[in-house]
Amino acid sequence: MSNTLLFRPNEARALSALFRTGGLTRASLARELDLTRSTTGTLVQNLVDAGLARERESTTGNEAEPKVGRPGIVVEIAGSGVFFLGAYIGVNRIDVIAIDLSGTVRAKATRPFSGAASRPAQAMELIVALVDEVRRTLPPGARPHGLNVALPGFLDGDGETFHAAILGWHGVSLAQPISESIDLDVPVLLENDANAVAVAETYRSAPPDGKGDDSLVVLIENGVGGGIVSNGKLHRGQLGGAGEIGHMPIGEAGFVYDAVRPGRWETFIGKDALLARYAHISGVIGSLDAFIAVLASGDPTALACARDWARWLVRGLATLACVLQPGRIILAGSVSAIYPFVAEQTEALLAASLIEGYPTPRVETSSTGNDGPALGAAYLLHQAMLAGNTRPHMRDVAVL
Repeated sequence: MSNTLLFRPNEARALSALFRTGGLTRASLARELDLTRSTTGTLVQNLVDAGLARERESTTGNEAEPKVGRPGIVVEIAGSGVFFLGAYIGVNRIDVIAIDLSGTVRAKATRPFSGAASRPAQAMELIVALVDEVRRTLPPGARPHGLNVALPGFLDGDGETFHAAILGWHGVSLAQPISESIDLDVPVLLENDANAVAVAETYRSAPPDGKGDDSLVVLIENGVGGGIVSNGKLHRGQLGGAGEIGHMPIGEAGFVYDAVRPGRWETFIGKDALLARYAHISGVIGSLDAFIAVLASGDPTALACARDWARWLVRGLATLACVLQPGRIILAGSVSAIYPFVAEQTEALLAASLIEGYPTPRVETSSTGNDGPALGAAYLLHQAMLAGNTRPHMRDVAVL
């Protein structure tokens, strides 16, 4: 029998409302769910008895109930026994994160990984080891309810095999072998890493009314990927592969050689492209961390390279802004650390690239850092569970 937790519709609605708001009195929850107070009282008691919710005195002033007499009793999520696992297979590392029902990170582990020279079996072995490591740090009796694996690339039309060009993997089946290797009878799912980061960046910041702004996440590592959030939902495209923005042709040739598809955006702004450009200008071959350190010191050659990077960054952002009209663009991934050094130039170039009067999206950097892909993968499982759906790759899954 599967270990996957299933909620009754009103239980899922109640937990979703408590997650969005951070806690409600029974009366407010009844209004939120359009249920009688008696029905809501029974519902809350069932959640409390199951260890999924708890009650406490209101101390935040966040509740809409009149503040007369004794403090109100607020119902909030208590998810210490329910966990969701997210993993990330990157070019340089593999991460696993566990969140509880309240969305709080409870454990995480990471290992270095040579993605570009790897075999899928190596990644699967590391994920299995990291899942075991994370589970050992969770409370006794903790129940994981799914593992979602984020990686650079996209699912094939069959919904089972994955293409990750940056890793050299094509038509790879991962979910079933991982499922057979871990000691857990739960769904194992796959997700594009940029989509996962988009969820990580927007999930906890969603307003209580459940409506979200339109955002574009640009994940810049060795390659470049995009996560598109439209009115609080991931835009996946016809077969789920929308957001492969790193492959947009924007020039004749980039700063790294690509004989098959020259001039793609990631060959101008990806990590390899940035370091190749810096090596060409300075004669110094180094790491991204070393480049950022030199840039922070005010080195004019590094600054010239960063400004060149910003110019090509805007070339792609302006195109995407015209097509998607996002309210904000979130730069994520290791290379986004360059942005603060060229933020003023980037914003000015972006505004100048758009037609007069056209809204210029605000540009931000990631708030989730390195945790973004694995955290977003776990959040997708969390959101799907609260929506009563254990298959979060369905196209109607919301971020909020």
